[in-house]
Amino acid sequence: MTALPTLLILAGIVGILLSIAYLAARNSGGSQTTEDFVVGGRAIGTTVLLLSMGATYFSTWTLLGSFGAYFREGIWFAGFAVWTIFHGVFVWLFGTRIWLAGKRFGFITPGQMIEHYYDSKRLRLLSALVGITALVPVMLIQVSGGARALETLTEGAVPYALGVTIASLMVGAIVLWAGFRGTAWSDMFLGTFFAAIMIFTALYVLDLVGGLALFARVAEINPDLVTNPGKPTNMLELFLGLGFGAWVLPHMWQKFYSAKSAETLGKVAVATPFWNSWMMAIIPLIIGLAAVIPGVAPGVSRESSDTILPQIFAEHAPVLAAFVVAGILAAAISTINSQLLSSASLVAEDIWGGVRGRKLSDQESTRVTRLVVAGLTLLVFVLALTPGGAGHLVPVAALGFGLGLQLVPSALGILYFRRITEMGAFAGLLAGVISLLIVKFGGFTIGLGAGTTGIVANIAVTALVSLVTRPVSDASIENYHGMFARYMGADTKSQDAAAVDAPATAEAV
Repeated sequence: MTALPTLLILAGIVGILLSIAYLAARNSGGSQTTEDFVVGGRAIGTTVLLLSMGATYFSTWTLLGSFGAYFREGIWFAGFAVWTIFHGVFVWLFGTRIWLAGKRFGFITPGQMIEHYYDSKRLRLLSALVGITALVPVMLIQVSGGARALETLTEGAVPYALGVTIASLMVGAIVLWAGFRGTAWSDMFLGTFFAAIMIFTALYVLDLVGGLALFARVAEINPDLVTNPGKPTNMLELFLGLGFGAWVLPHMWQKFYSAKSAETLGKVAVATPFWNSWMMAIIPLIIGLAAVIPGVAPGVSRESSDTILPQIFAEHAPVLAAFVVAGILAAAISTINSQLLSSASLVAEDIWGGVRGRKLSDQESTRVTRLVVAGLTLLVFVLALTPGGAGHLVPVAALGFGLGLQLVPSALGILYFRRITEMGAFAGLLAGVISLLIVKFGGFTIGLGAGTTGIVANIAVTALVSLVTRPVSDASIENYHGMFARYMGADTKSQDAAAVDAPATAEAV
């Protein structure tokens, strides 16, 4: 197909996104407060938060990487859908507590809560560095995946470098202009758009291959793909990283801060599994396996399997292909925008503010955050153009989620396990990250994936060191565990009132 239809449709999407960003910026009433820019003024309602949270997960990992994983690995990969069910549980178990503490003390980054609870600047700084490092690979695959899809659909008329440029500029513009509110509103539109693309594609491919006979046909071609070979360590790695670790990543943590109320998070928790599991597991399963059947995606190979979706439409329905690539870029933008804003706020508040030894004013924080957004956008742009920037999407994403998983023990110390000490959390986080890197890049393994090895070491060191070191202060126990005990068993309206009535600032922040 020619590049013109694709570019025209992309221009329409860009126009809609810029309009949304403009309306979001105007809706903020010209506010330049850090709270409004970074967490939407803590006023995001159920529909926007649900779609924004879902759109953050529906990335190029979903629209490209998961299809390729099914094509290469077969149906065992569908087991990762289990985490989408647990994700809703985690939103309720962890998200509501994070929201309550954030509302009470005015936190806008995870590091602020970590420092306030543990009374530890070094743990705040280390957590911020790990969080940012975890998000960079996940941001990278959004830009590289969208650009590769655009190049494939236009048969090289829109080269990879130009696609990277388009995606980077769009993300940077939305975040710089409208902050969290703009990213949430654009996510709502983009999430709906590419969900429609996903559903249409699944129905189209099923019709193309003869309906549910798909699985029988795949079994005739390669029976190994429809047989679960039993890969418990691979599945554990996926479940821990994508499921148990995803909620603690900085951009998801800040989405909890942004909720209007605990009741909002409760509704999101109920709806999330239905929204995520179908879109992120079942539909990619159908499309990825269908590509095995000759004629569905001609020319696809293991090396090019992350471009199955654009190859299908380039072959069978080039008129619709432009909408498909627009959906892929929508998935990329809707994921990277909140991650970019979150990373920038961590640099501004937890690293820059921590180095200066004082809390930044709203004007300073917003200005530094905007500068870092521009810098990180440039970094991701450059990384996407390097030879390693276009690797398989699932392995690259797994590195980011594995790093994020290492933040879990210190977070659970704040939310549930009061016996975890500052020294234990710090030592455990270091041990987890070092173990992950040794397995990932050093070639050493104990039979587990990198992320799983890291979290096992992390938990062991956290527990052992916490047994022999000083616990957190009584004030922290009362401020957090005491507060949770008093209010989390009450109805959500009581929780909201408690958070509003409680002190709104924290000395350590």
